[in-house]
Amino acid sequence: MKNLLKMSDLTPGELTHILDVADQLKAQQKLGGTAPLLAGKTVAMLFSKASTRTRTSFEVGVYQLGGLGNYMNTSELQAGRGEPLKDTARVLGRYYDCVVWRTYRQRDLEEFAALAGVPVINGLTDYAHPCQVLADLMTIRERRGTLAGRKLCFVGDGGSMANSLIVGGLLAGMQVTCVCPEAYRPAADVLMLAHKYGSAFHFTSDPVEGVRDADVVATAVWNTAAPGTAGKLKLYDVEPKTAAMLMAIVADKMGKPLNELRFISIKEVK
Repeated sequence: MKNLLKMSDLTPGELTHILDVADQLKAQQKLGGTAPLLAGKTVAMLFSKASTRTRTSFEVGVYQLGGLGNYMNTSELQAGRGEPLKDTARVLGRYYDCVVWRTYRQRDLEEFAALAGVPVINGLTDYAHPCQVLADLMTIRERRGTLAGRKLCFVGDGGSMANSLIVGGLLAGMQVTCVCPEAYRPAADVLMLAHKYGSAFHFTSDPVEGVRDADVVATAVWNTAAPGTAGKLKLYDVEPKTAAMLMAIVADKMGKPLNELRFISIKEVK
């Protein structure tokens, strides 16, 4: 049994295999449909916070592969009334062949996976977003042809997307630069792992330095809820000159007009 709770759960070979299979399934779907690889299988899609793209992609994907996907909001289950996590995990594990869970704390997801008895997939936690990064790597490979040797630069909050892109990019053989404000660095264990790759990884707080010579520039939401909370915003104070330079570089790389890109300064919302 294999879980996908974070990118480091995968080997480089497994990552490549997932992308290869995804490419094949996408091509088959465009030609009229995929084989019913999930026929007779049920997937619980458990969401503790809002989702549009993740929820929709899992629902449609499971359906296209012939399975049954069942969306559940945790507030509507007994878990919303205080049922212990272990009980929810064991019940869902008896009924379903796989569970996708979007929640807050990574340790809750890992405890759930240890108890469910079926494969568990991370639909997003405060620590990791592996499915999104697999989709990102698939897109990069489609557009750029290869991943190995390409420079990937992430600019933004050192949260779930930074953690997952760093590990995913390095597993794929990419050169990875992470640009984060010093107060919002990626997780310590992710940085420790990344530095084992030597010169393939670079961390900086200077966005202009970070995006230099990048083949791909990625970012995430710049005003996100603090881990484990709802509604409280943390905003990044980007110096106007630095923001203007970065926007010009990113706009040039993306081939977009500069006025379509915008960075938020905390000074704008005080």
